[in-house]
Amino acid sequence: MIKYFLVSIGFVSLFSCKEEHKKVLNLEYIKNNQSIYIQLKNNTDKDVLFLVPNSLEFGDKNYKSYSTRGSREDDYPINVYAVIESGQSSKIYQKKLDSIHDAYLTEIGNGGFIGDERPGDGHSVFYLKKMGKLKVKYQLTVKQSLPIYNYSSKFKQNYYPYDKILKGTFPEGEYLRRFSKLNFGKAKFIAQPVIEDSLYLNISQNDVTK
Repeated sequence: MIKYFLVSIGFVSLFSCKEEHKKVLNLEYIKNNQSIYIQLKNNTDKDVLFLVPNSLEFGDKNYKSYSTRGSREDDYPINVYAVIESGQSSKIYQKKLDSIHDAYLTEIGNGGFIGDERPGDGHSVFYLKKMGKLKVKYQLTVKQSLPIYNYSSKFKQNYYPYDKILKGTFPEGEYLRRFSKLNFGKAKFIAQPVIEDSLYLNISQNDVTK
């Protein structure tokens, strides 16, 4: 059985009194068997629009890596990640993001890769009204690489750093920046929610997804 626990972040020690009461978009984790939910609360007085990653990435404490999922999966004894359940995003704005993504790939000469994304690649768009709340569901996957042997470790969920990507020079950041600068009407674009807790999973070979 996968053991999990949340580590709460003490806001008082991280922020000044003024910043502590700042109205923001907050994110917390809910673990339910093989599913993980991120619950988002809009504590602002405006409708907000934001992105969430289509996969939640986990890093193994025994390896200096952001994620055990990617092009080097065979390098890790156990791969842990969670993929978003389809059909949850805002359809109108999701089409706009996907259109910008495809146009950008064509612009840089990579149009041939359109449609080749793996499940969990990319981002989903959500619209949340003022003072509202929603849950986004992900299905957890635990895979063990060959050769199979007894292994256990602690895995920390690492949320996608939208604030850094949008401000940086990462190739993927360009189409996300273009989307973030669109006119969303009365909604305000939020780059990064405030994460209220950190999610850790204690996993062994007995927890491999069947």
